[in-house]
Amino acid sequence: MAQAYSCGKDGRWSLEGTTALVTGGTKGIGYAIVEELAGFGATVHTCSRNQGDLNKCLLEWEAKGFRVTGSVYDLVSRPQREELMNTVSRQFHGKLNILINNVGTMLAKPTPEVTAQDFAFIMTTNVESTYHMSQLAYPLMKESGGGSIVLLSSISGMLGIGSTSIYGASKGAVNQLTRSLACEWARDNIRTNCVAPGVIRTPLTEEVSALICLKCWYAIVEELAGFGATVHTCSRNQGELNKCLLEWEAKGFRVTGSVYDLVSRPQREELMNTVSRQFHGKLNILINNVGTMLAKPTPEVTAQDFAFIMTTNVESTYHMSQLAYPLMKESGGGSIVLLSSISGMLGIGSTSIYGASKGAVNQLTRSLACEWARDNIRTNCVAPGVIRTPLTEEVIKSKAMETINLRTPFGRPGESEEISSLVAYLCLPAASYITGQIIYVDGGMTVYGFNPGPLEITNSRMPLGRYAQPEEISSMVAFLCLPAASYITGQTIYEGMSVYGIDL
Repeated sequence: MAQAYSCGKDGRWSLEGTTALVTGGTKGIGYAIVEELAGFGATVHTCSRNQGDLNKCLLEWEAKGFRVTGSVYDLVSRPQREELMNTVSRQFHGKLNILINNVGTMLAKPTPEVTAQDFAFIMTTNVESTYHMSQLAYPLMKESGGGSIVLLSSISGMLGIGSTSIYGASKGAVNQLTRSLACEWARDNIRTNCVAPGVIRTPLTEEVSALICLKCWYAIVEELAGFGATVHTCSRNQGELNKCLLEWEAKGFRVTGSVYDLVSRPQREELMNTVSRQFHGKLNILINNVGTMLAKPTPEVTAQDFAFIMTTNVESTYHMSQLAYPLMKESGGGSIVLLSSISGMLGIGSTSIYGASKGAVNQLTRSLACEWARDNIRTNCVAPGVIRTPLTEEVIKSKAMETINLRTPFGRPGESEEISSLVAYLCLPAASYITGQIIYVDGGMTVYGFNPGPLEITNSRMPLGRYAQPEEISSMVAFLCLPAASYITGQTIYEGMSVYGIDL
């Protein structure tokens, strides 16, 4: 692009007077985004890890008459992300209208070969940096009276792409983060959307038996043992484990157990060594059920919160699947079931990092299903809504449950047995052609729109709390007709209601 665009008659196609930060803006898609925004009149700041690349781009943009500045930062580093946003805040007088989260990297490697370092690097670069930059931008956008955040994802966040399971999981997390932030920050007039490219010509693409990790799903053990499986489970609490083992022994179930904390990588390896010895180097079924939840407004989520949720909900699931792979391959195949949540699809108030972790689990399901299908290993995911367990008793007794029931066609929480039955089915020979599926067990919440009624009830299902105006639809229609949208086809773009779950 060599010159600025002319603006529409009413200014709706102008970014004059707005400020924008584009991360990773000196190459490929990032470079093109800087030019698009500057061409519409925005004042843009971008960053790069390479001073030479940045200087070259800044000279090109200056020659084109664009208002673009830049600085050198590596956004893998949390302190450098904070320094970048301080630079932006000083330059734009404490305000920001647009954030384009474009920094990311890719790894193509078979899942069994992905190391702890690979996992940490991809999740830090693709997820934590995006999450943290959005947190840092929030007060500046709020001070501006609103803004627009665009996250860059990939088709790998939806489709299984060979040997890219950790990259796909990271993009699944980004996809769900989009929905969570869109719901949480809508009332601050901050919009969040995500663009998920396919293969785009850029420098980057040119280079290129049963084990159940038990938390509260006691019912899953009973379902599988009831079907005749020999089950091993684990818990962090020896007392709880002993109590359960005695109950299962009294029922005639073949169940053993051991005490491990699966937040710890060495303990995950010790658990799988125990399982391998007990089952003679083979395993038919893995249920990845360990997880935890955090409800906290996004601006208040700390680096420690982020690391704990992602380690517990994503890394443990990923690593346990890696460890199970050779045992299942030795068995001639197997079934892996991951436990996710409706929070991996819907925006649930103040649970953005939890939702992102479950979005990662959802995409990991698809990636492993594709990568390991030739080894006769099926991978599926069960995503519950609000289920009655010791962990949810307080929520079920709270006022919030009335709202949840109103938005659930069945009008009640689910029971543990309504989850365990599906998990068991997915492990049966009868389910031998089912793989890569995320199945929501939520009483219909994820498909529920609204019943016609008073306007205030309909509005309560919308993050923005109101009906759309005709011009808010026509602007998207017009954009999709522009040459700028020349590579967008086949997409269904919804307004805000489709991502809205509940406010806790």
